[in-house]
Amino acid sequence: MAQQGLKGEYYTGTNFEKKVFTRIDPAISFNWSGRNPGPGISRSYYSIRWTGKLLAPVSGAYTFNAKVDDGIRVWVGNKKVIDAWQLNDSKRFSGRVILEAGKFYDLRVDYFNDMLEGEIDLLWVLPNAPKTIFNSINNPGESITAQNFFQKAAPERVTLIKEPPKPIPPKPKPVPVATIVPKRPKPITPKPVPRLPLPLAKKSAAKPKSVVDTIAKAVVPPSARLTQPFEDRKTGDTFVLRQVQFEQSSYSLLPESSTELDKLVTALKANPLWRIDVAGHTDNVGDPRLNLALSENRAKVVTNYLIRHGIAENRLTAIGYGGTRPITDNTTEGERSKNRRVEITIR
Repeated sequence: MAQQGLKGEYYTGTNFEKKVFTRIDPAISFNWSGRNPGPGISRSYYSIRWTGKLLAPVSGAYTFNAKVDDGIRVWVGNKKVIDAWQLNDSKRFSGRVILEAGKFYDLRVDYFNDMLEGEIDLLWVLPNAPKTIFNSINNPGESITAQNFFQKAAPERVTLIKEPPKPIPPKPKPVPVATIVPKRPKPITPKPVPRLPLPLAKKSAAKPKSVVDTIAKAVVPPSARLTQPFEDRKTGDTFVLRQVQFEQSSYSLLPESSTELDKLVTALKANPLWRIDVAGHTDNVGDPRLNLALSENRAKVVTNYLIRHGIAENRLTAIGYGGTRPITDNTTEGERSKNRRVEITIR
């Protein structure tokens, strides 16, 4: 009997950067909110790949449903049925594929979590299931259990048409490999460098730099030598990070945000007694509950960026207010864009 379950390979990094451990999982149904998936992996920035065989109990069209935070890809029998490889906040995705009863199909599931609150739940709807199940958002199918997952196909479970064995071709005789002795390279004699005349040498010589200037440029990073927008800040100040921007309706940080965040990192390192509150805000468009969750996730993304660049976690607090604290009216897009912001308060 083949071993049941799927092989789960657990990595650090959101794109399978470094494998930490491997285990057999009986099903893909996990919620890692507030905890890590296993030893050696943090609560944020990890990826997992499950592989194995899927046994189809009946013939027909199967619907695979997945609830995930953040990204997922699913292949069944080399067909990609779900492809949502981006940041998702507990969203549902589905795909369909035709399977034949009693057959084993290669299954691969890729998953990544960007920061905190990792979640993945893979379900299916069988071809003979009542239509009310497929049409119900609250009942998107049933979990795929270990009795349908295998490490390899189990031929005794399937009726196959036997074919006559093919003759095994004889092994080719090994071909002797000639020993090649590499040639030694000829030594290269360096050409003498002509000396400059004394007057020219004095003219081209650079002015000596002071030891203080040399050490300052070596120790202080280039970003710190720029004009810092936070140098005059003090305890109790609240200000907006105007250059910190996100993708629309998402908490995916845009690349151009790193410039201002790097300057904030420099200011926090220069003021080790600072503790800051990072507050996320949205406009009033859409569901208030979703806006509240979005603003909190954006604040967490900013604090996580600071932590990854050397700021202690106990100096940071993330909170989301949604659209409850506008700084201007929401009647025009220009005004709404001002309300979509990340604020910093120094404590």
